[in-house]
Amino acid sequence: MNTPSKNQKRHLVSMSGSRWQQAALLGALAALSISSGGGCKKATSSLESVTPGTPQAPRKVAVQVSNQGFTPARIPGRPGESLVLVFSYNKSAGECGREVVLPAQNLRATLSEDKPSELALTLPTGTGEVTFTCGMNMLRGAIILE
Repeated sequence: MNTPSKNQKRHLVSMSGSRWQQAALLGALAALSISSGGGCKKATSSLESVTPGTPQAPRKVAVQVSNQGFTPARIPGRPGESLVLVFSYNKSAGECGREVVLPAQNLRATLSEDKPSELALTLPTGTGEVTFTCGMNMLRGAIILE
């Protein structure tokens, strides 16, 4: 039977120290997980903590328009809610992004670099999506009715 050399013994000791450190780290992570409630938490809707907009006090949502598209591209909304979409135009969007269209709402706005443009609307009473696009229908976004 072969006996390990001095270098092999050092390597074995080094590995066992490394494995001990890994085990200690895993134990610490497990303890942290347990102390913080552990496990997966239920995802909450982004609307749960948002006060719905009313005709007297519509909810304002800021939307950036750039060469990357609309940000946010998906906006949560409630059926029948009153919203004001505040579009800020970045010249990187080019002429394509200078116009915003909400076809189902029959709304259209030309955006300016100088100041944000507001578009007021009342969402439909059913569930689904209300889409918005640039004037050339290349950039797209949607209000998701939940």
